Amino acid sequence: HTFGTVGTGGFSSRNSSIGAFSSSYIVYIISIFMIVSGVNFPLYFELYKGRWKNVIKNSELKLYLSIIGISTLLITLNLYGKVYNSIFEPFKHALFQVSSIITTTGYSTTDFNKWTEFSKGVLFLLMFVGGSAGSTGGGIKVVRLLIMGKLVKREISKLLHPRALVPIKLNGKIISSDVVVSVTSFFFLYMVIFALSTLLISLEGIDFLSSTSAVATTLGNIGPGFQMVGPTQHFSFFSQPSKILFSLLMLFG
Repeated sequence: HTFGTVGTGGFSSRNSSIGAFSSSYIVYIISIFMIVSGVNFPLYFELYKGRWKNVIKNSELKLYLSIIGISTLLITLNLYGKVYNSIFEPFKHALFQVSSIITTTGYSTTDFNKWTEFSKGVLFLLMFVGGSAGSTGGGIKVVRLLIMGKLVKREISKLLHPRALVPIKLNGKIISSDVVVSVTSFFFLYMVIFALSTLLISLEGIDFLSSTSAVATTLGNIGPGFQMVGPTQHFSFFSQPSKILFSLLMLFG
């Protein structure tokens, strides 16, 4: 389970994954180290060299931790009183599942298929985020989303000030146009593969959420999805062509 945590692999020797241990201690320990494993590993070298300011000011790390914190808070508040009566239970499961999905680990402590639609929606969006660049996590990666966000912000600024030259900066350094084009192309290709694969999987006749989450979880190398491919389900019912497609998506991811 430690290898599955640090390598963000997520395979468990128990059918109910981490939920089989019924231990809050284990849940929190694995949650922390999933988050740690989703951080850009060169930042640990910066810590080793004593360059703390570079770590604290790192834009990707700030966004990564902010997404985890906000998502955990939203799910906790949404589940409290609806699924769990104690505030500590939804927080524990929310922190774990958010950490598991965003780092593309895929462990689970509970059947989040039974959660509210809002909470499942937050987890679904996290499937496209992924870990930080230079981490063991998969997905689109936080730094690419950060650059895409800065690109959108720049385009809005240019609409207001057409003659303004607004460079895109990351951690105080200007990003070249080649890098921006590369990130944009990657994002576009990722979404095209997701959309086309979802259409192909929908030919199986399963519901939309099952189709989209099955594609998102295989392309992002996560593991569990929702509905028919939830944390307590599996992919064995899919046809052979669909299984081949899922295999290709995992390799593409």
